[in-house]
Amino acid sequence: MKIVKFTHTIIFYFIAAVTFIVGTLITIPFAIIAREHHKAFQFSARAWARTLMFISGAKISIAGIDKIPKEGGLIFASNHQGAFDILILLAYLPRYFRFVAKSSLFKIPLFGWYMSVAGYVPIEREVSTSAHKTIGSVSDVLSSGDCVLMFPEGTRSKTGELGDFKRGSLMAAFSSGATVVPVAISGSYQMMPKKSYLINAVPITINFGHPISFKHYIGHKPIKGDYEIELKKLREDMENLLS
Repeated sequence: MKIVKFTHTIIFYFIAAVTFIVGTLITIPFAIIAREHHKAFQFSARAWARTLMFISGAKISIAGIDKIPKEGGLIFASNHQGAFDILILLAYLPRYFRFVAKSSLFKIPLFGWYMSVAGYVPIEREVSTSAHKTIGSVSDVLSSGDCVLMFPEGTRSKTGELGDFKRGSLMAAFSSGATVVPVAISGSYQMMPKKSYLINAVPITINFGHPISFKHYIGHKPIKGDYEIELKKLREDMENLLS
């Protein structure tokens, strides 16, 4: 059984690498002629992710997708159980989006370049000035009607349980008045537990919660209590989606 799992994992990684390179080369000409070149890369990323999720053998269940607004800027706020979360969200979020990701990922050869041209937003976690710049960049994305994906926990869960939320994770929502959509992923921790590289074909559930509007904060400077209230509400919504 372990040999089968190991073989499956090696095949998966090989196909992931080859299709990423080939897909990128095919996408580049379309991105050059497209008015919004980042959307060409996002389209390619979705096709790539769905192919890999099929190869992974995971069985996907989705609930609450009808709650997601079809237009306007959105912040998708997701829990972060495992390494496959990014692939899962690329494959199954119904609207194109941009990641807010740690800047070190943008330094990875080819992959970092891909993230840049796809319009993803880098952030230095340890530098407050970079965080403020990121808020401005995210607000610009939202104002253009595009969507952004954030992980309020800030990092992957070590146990698969929902962790504490970072206070700054909702600053862009307060700044822009955007709508936040809670997203809860179940099963991705078991698919590839932390410190493991073997893939387990397990059931994955994606639950979308009711959108949370931040429009009433436009023109109103939030106080510390506002951050705590909204963060608590978002975390409770996500806990309910996971239960």
